[in-house]
Amino acid sequence: MSSTTDLPPVTLLLQEIQTVTSAMRRNQRWASTSSSSYASSSGALPPSLRAGRGGRSGLSRAGSRRGRGSHEGVDEGDLMDGFVELRRSLSGVRDLTVLAPLDLCAPFLALIRSPLTSGPITSLSLTSLHSIIVSILPLYLTAPSLEITPSTPLQLALSHITSALSTCRFPSSSPQQDELVLLRLLRVIEILLSPIPMPTGNPDIKGIGSMLNHMGDESVCELLEVGLGMLARARLSEGIRSTAQSCVQAIVRACFGRLKVLTPEDAERLLGAGTSRAVEPEVRVPETIREVGPDQIEENTDGQMGNVHESTDVPSTETAVSLFTPHGLPTILELLRVLIALLNPNDQAHTDSMRLSALAILNTALEVGGASLGNWPELREGVRDEGCRYLFQLTRSDSPSLLAQSLRTTSTLFSTLLPQLKLQLELFLSYLIDRLTPPNPAPIPIHMSQRSEISSRPGTPALGGRTDGRSTPINGEAPSSETPASGTPRPLSLLPPVPNETKELMLDTLSQIAIKPSFMVDCWVNFDCSTESEDLYERLIGFLTRGVYPTGPPKADGSSNLFEGLDNAQLLSLEILLSFVSSMADRLDGGQEGWSDSYPTYHALTGQKSRKGVLLTGAQMFNTKPKTGIAYLEKEGVIIPDANAEDTDEDRRNLAIAKFLKSSSRLDKRELGDFISRPDQLGLLKAFIGLFDFKGKSIADAMRELLETFRLPGEAQPISRITETFAEHFFSFKPAEIADQDAVYVLAYSVIMLNTDLHNPQNRKRMTIEDYKKNLRGVNGGKDFDPEYLAAIHESIRKREIILPEEHAGQHGFEYAWKSLMQRSRTAGPMIICNTGVFDEQMFGLAWRPLISAIAYAFTMSAQDEHVIQRAITGFRQCASLAGHFRLPEVFDTIVQSLSSATGLLDETEDGYQMSNHPVVEKDNQSITVSPLSIRFGQSYRSQLATVVLFTIANGNGQAIREGWYQIFEMFQTLFLHSLLPTPMLQMEDFLAGTTTIPMKAASPAPQPERRAEGGGLLSTLSSYLLSPYGQSTDALVVETSEEDVENTLVAVDCLSSCKLEELYAEILSLDVEALLPALRAIRSLAEARTTARLQSRSAVRGETGSPVLNSRIEGQLPYDPACVFHLEMMVSLAARSKQNIGETWPIIFEYISALLSSAQSYSVLLIERAVVGLLRLCLIVSETPELRDQLYIALDVLRSLPSTVLNAVSEQLMAGVARILEKDTTVVKSQTEWNLVIALFRATVAHPEASKVTLSIVQKMATSYGEGKHGPGLTGDNYAGTVALLDEFATAAGAAAAGRQQQSRRASAGPQATLGPTVERGLTALDSLYELRNVIPGLMASSGLREHDAFNAFWLPPLLVIGKQCVNGCREIRQRAMGYLQRLLLSPQLLSGDESTLPTIFDRVLFPVLEELLKPQVYERDPRGMSETRLKAATLLCKIFLQYVVRLVESGKNVEGLFVRVLDKLERFMRGERDLLNEAGESLKNVVLVMNSSNLLVPPPSEGNHDSRTPEQKELWDKGAERIERVLPGFLAEAIPRPVPPSASAATATSSTPVLPLQGQEQVGQGGHAQA
Repeated sequence: MSSTTDLPPVTLLLQEIQTVTSAMRRNQRWASTSSSSYASSSGALPPSLRAGRGGRSGLSRAGSRRGRGSHEGVDEGDLMDGFVELRRSLSGVRDLTVLAPLDLCAPFLALIRSPLTSGPITSLSLTSLHSIIVSILPLYLTAPSLEITPSTPLQLALSHITSALSTCRFPSSSPQQDELVLLRLLRVIEILLSPIPMPTGNPDIKGIGSMLNHMGDESVCELLEVGLGMLARARLSEGIRSTAQSCVQAIVRACFGRLKVLTPEDAERLLGAGTSRAVEPEVRVPETIREVGPDQIEENTDGQMGNVHESTDVPSTETAVSLFTPHGLPTILELLRVLIALLNPNDQAHTDSMRLSALAILNTALEVGGASLGNWPELREGVRDEGCRYLFQLTRSDSPSLLAQSLRTTSTLFSTLLPQLKLQLELFLSYLIDRLTPPNPAPIPIHMSQRSEISSRPGTPALGGRTDGRSTPINGEAPSSETPASGTPRPLSLLPPVPNETKELMLDTLSQIAIKPSFMVDCWVNFDCSTESEDLYERLIGFLTRGVYPTGPPKADGSSNLFEGLDNAQLLSLEILLSFVSSMADRLDGGQEGWSDSYPTYHALTGQKSRKGVLLTGAQMFNTKPKTGIAYLEKEGVIIPDANAEDTDEDRRNLAIAKFLKSSSRLDKRELGDFISRPDQLGLLKAFIGLFDFKGKSIADAMRELLETFRLPGEAQPISRITETFAEHFFSFKPAEIADQDAVYVLAYSVIMLNTDLHNPQNRKRMTIEDYKKNLRGVNGGKDFDPEYLAAIHESIRKREIILPEEHAGQHGFEYAWKSLMQRSRTAGPMIICNTGVFDEQMFGLAWRPLISAIAYAFTMSAQDEHVIQRAITGFRQCASLAGHFRLPEVFDTIVQSLSSATGLLDETEDGYQMSNHPVVEKDNQSITVSPLSIRFGQSYRSQLATVVLFTIANGNGQAIREGWYQIFEMFQTLFLHSLLPTPMLQMEDFLAGTTTIPMKAASPAPQPERRAEGGGLLSTLSSYLLSPYGQSTDALVVETSEEDVENTLVAVDCLSSCKLEELYAEILSLDVEALLPALRAIRSLAEARTTARLQSRSAVRGETGSPVLNSRIEGQLPYDPACVFHLEMMVSLAARSKQNIGETWPIIFEYISALLSSAQSYSVLLIERAVVGLLRLCLIVSETPELRDQLYIALDVLRSLPSTVLNAVSEQLMAGVARILEKDTTVVKSQTEWNLVIALFRATVAHPEASKVTLSIVQKMATSYGEGKHGPGLTGDNYAGTVALLDEFATAAGAAAAGRQQQSRRASAGPQATLGPTVERGLTALDSLYELRNVIPGLMASSGLREHDAFNAFWLPPLLVIGKQCVNGCREIRQRAMGYLQRLLLSPQLLSGDESTLPTIFDRVLFPVLEELLKPQVYERDPRGMSETRLKAATLLCKIFLQYVVRLVESGKNVEGLFVRVLDKLERFMRGERDLLNEAGESLKNVVLVMNSSNLLVPPPSEGNHDSRTPEQKELWDKGAERIERVLPGFLAEAIPRPVPPSASAATATSSTPVLPLQGQEQVGQGGHAQA
């Protein structure tokens, strides 16, 4: 390659020679050297330097004694002669490459290596070497190769350079001067590592490399020695050590970077070549470095004067190495070995600063080649075992810097080498969780899920072991009271609380490990689904969610810091959780990897998870009661005997149980020892100990292995059984040193006793080896044991205590835990890493509740941190997406409940938000209500964001919400009361006005000014105001609004419009029944809080105060609350839109409405009216469901039970609803009881001016149809009587109205007669309907199945009675029409042709009571002017009816005497004192008498002397009637009915037609009466 400088390389080299030699001559050591030696270049060369250029010259040899440990054979003259010879060789050279690079460097290297060279000269030599490497050595560069090739001159030169650097030595003069030399040396190493252009196989392409590419393993290790040696010198300044560390890290990057391109074939080839070399690469790190002063130079034959390394004799490379092997795997192996050794926290030779540097270097190695390192078993095993073991111990360090660096390296380790560190990750994560979980954690909100009480953690893998054990000193030393060495594990209970900085470091490390999207999935698959591991995923979720909440102790004042925002540790926990949720959401969107066929199947892992639950339960049961636990595990199929074994069933069972007991790490070791040592478990004990393989092991190691699996019982007999069984099994392996089984038994006991004696802290006199031998004299089959055998046992127990389970603590505990972990790692296999979504449903199902609670807490506590708010909101959205995908409705409830508290829209007032008189502003052609809530909401970014997210999540997921409806509808309520809801949500429906808007205020009458006495003072005025109903107004004064308030309100409106509340409301109206019922219950709860609950609380307060003002307010009606109407309308609308679910929705709403109506007078009329309308709207739906008809009648009964004042107020809507029900289904009301309910409601509306119209219309339709009509129900036997009674009430009401009108007219001045009022019109219409009943009565009678007389009483008699009753109505129009209808009905062919038995009923029940009523003075006083006419018509009607019915009575053989007499009595009373009536009624009576006479009913007696031929009935009738007739019509009988003539004369008068005239007159009277009517 061409030179990199403009200065000719030869000139540069001569300049460097001049610089160094001139400095040497100034030094006293070389001052006597003649300068002529440099000038005698023409003289002959020494024989040693005359070698040809084809080989290495003598100069090269002189300067290349690699590693020569002393300055023996090297004097001052040799050092100077080397430069002289180099100058001579440069004379006449134009192309420097004709010389070997080693020859150019040799004099400088000799100076660097020589202990005689002072610091300044060594520094100059290093500087010159630096220049040579930069400007001259690149001329010799060739293309690097990973193949084994013959060594190039450059490679030979570099090997000598590295050797000289590693053996650089000089006398120590001053610290500053020494560090300057070392700094120059490091600069040389840096230039060897710096990138330079590198030739490649293609001349047109230049690569980038460094001199390191031309070095072998030995050279690289020498450079590493230099750097690590400086790091080991604590006296060096921080700058030198930092530079050295940088150099080592650069070398490490280059070495581990080669792992990416190194193949196993390359490694095998290179390693094979390396084994043939005489020198193996080795990095040596000195423990101590001695520095000596200048006065000790001559005495120090080892030359350790300011040296970088202690010198060691290395074979000289006097003979050239023919082949060059590039550095590779050997260097990496050696480097890892050294770095791991430096991390050992128990090695006191290494300082913490050295460990810090080693951690940084190891971190660099893992950063560059960690992933590739896992492909090499030779490399990864050291990292997996000792590397992780030392590293995990350092993470417990109290040194902040050491802790930080160890955590960083741990993070890098797991990020790069994770597939190979499955159990190590489990151990580290478990330690983090245990260490960061406070001993007494602060209480967290109750909605966080509680983990199962069954521990999923194996008993052994814990960094600190159990906290109730002991740490036994070794070699009989007393326990040290000093702090344990750095990294020595202590029980977690003995560790101080974690400082905040440490906690943040550990959480930061966890976040770095968990940054992989598949981290939680990996934990679930590898640990939670493994029966041998703990539920690490569940523990992580519980730990992290708890970590979001504050964990610090209460403050001095006792208050909690639960609501003081999040610190860094809490934010880190939150970030890990949100990353987990985000990764699940990404996988849901398709960002997942496929599940490899080489992995266990989903069902297999799920089965393992289920089996793990069984194991945990069985282990817990065993730890409580072993037999119960084993029985459970056998039942669940965990313990299954081998059916193929040839042993007995009992032996097979014992073997299966023993295998489980030995392999399970979750069993209580004390319980296990007690159980297997029971007398009844001898077979199990033999099977258990029979599982151990003691072949080739000493009895100490065998006992140690056995006693690690269970805790030895405390009683002698169980110990004896265990020892005896052990002796039998151990002797089966035929140990050469033991004679018989009894000797094993004694020896085993002796091991236990020796262990206790040597390691009991309270034992001051330890058993010596001689004592031990003496105790075992003659027990080996009558002989002594081999002394060496016993000495080995004694030494083994002395060095390594047999620590029983549950005594593992401190370093012993960690070693035991690590040993167990490494045993498990042999069968655990690599970690499965796959970013799959197969398990997300199970994982999310376990974690969502505490996860959402933690996110909600963070969201609530981070009001000012927009980043946290945004991240939390994103987490909520992603949780909602996952919940929708996995069909977890409870998740939506939790999200809604969590977000709702942050919206600011929940009702947080004590009495609930009330309707206030908020100002309304016109802005941009829209009316805006400016309220304090809208202003606050518009100002709060967090509230707006929470609201948008909440409603966005709810919109489209309404079917999944259950408990969250309460918060949603409470927010609706708040928005409604502040006029922030969209218009479609403010509407209400009724039967009259259709769809209208819910009024925000009840219409109230204008206040009338009260009169008060003049002269009232201030107090009277105030009391009048307070006691008046207007003093109770809740309207607040309207306040003026600012532009800022309006803008904030506009922001609130815009935010709510983006929430798409209308779409959500539309979705709510179409909910399925599973979501609909919780929604209705939520609305009902809100409604009850503002109605029934408030009424109950008011009742509780009633009577507690003596203030008349307060009492008046308590006793009064609850003020109108539009929110109550809003709730009611929403409930009814929801049920109405879901008709198919009316059976489920009806009870919820009906119970609430019935509670309102039961106290109807305590609520506003508008609310009660809406309740009635809502109930009837639901009744319309219920009427369509036959199985719910009974509920319809219960509802109607509730309505019927309303107080009359309330009924009158709501009757219009009530009747409209009832009419809809009856029109919709004519068969909805069938029984008499049901009709009575309906008619009772009808009757309650008779007095209402509007509702009565609807009622009368319904009744009219009913009166004109029979059975089921086309437009409504018809008359049936069940509703007939009620209908008639209802019509009667209409007519009666007309009389009452007329009476009132008459009183008003009497008070008013005489004027024109007023027209008929609506009430009278309805009365007349009712009479018309009664009269029309004649058309349907025959059908009713025919279908009734009654006898004719009974049918008459059931159907004809009621309307006749009512019409007769109305004949005495105070209203003249009613009386007149009733009288006419009564005459028509009684004279109708339907009645005339009826059964004769009904005739007396007509008189007794209809006519006579009418006449009796008319005779009463109080009746007469109702209408004195019109009542006389009515009496006349009644008397005439009586006569007409009697004339029509008398003939039928006679023909039927009935006695008419009593009836006739009663008619006469009535007429007599009518005509008494009434002249007009006497004249008119007298004519009618005359007709009656004539007809009676012509019918031979009324026959006068014969003249005196003649025979009386009358019948007794005729006689009696004459006797009773004649007298009465005579009183009324004096002389009429004598004139009209002469006494009978003798028989001779009777023939002459036989042709007389006297009856005809009366009959004609009667007909005329009848016609006249009809006309009058």
